[in-house]
Amino acid sequence: MDELDRFEPGPHSFSGTVRAWIGNTAELVTDSGVVLFLDTHGQQPVPVGTRIHVETRKYRPCHFVTRTTLA
Repeated sequence: MDELDRFEPGPHSFSGTVRAWIGNTAELVTDSGVVLFLDTHGQQPVPVGTRIHVETRKYRPCHFVTRTTLA
């Protein structure tokens, strides 16, 4: 990993249900039951309870969302 790049290499994809979406952060409960903390800067808000699919880049301890689609 480049010293100046705050992201871990490679994208990650997850599907699940939105547990919270407040401002530029969200929580997603994945289909396997893991709770992810998301940095949602630049994404349209999604209502709580909506199933979505996200593509992310990981940086500790969050995932930066690069794309959000309805699942």
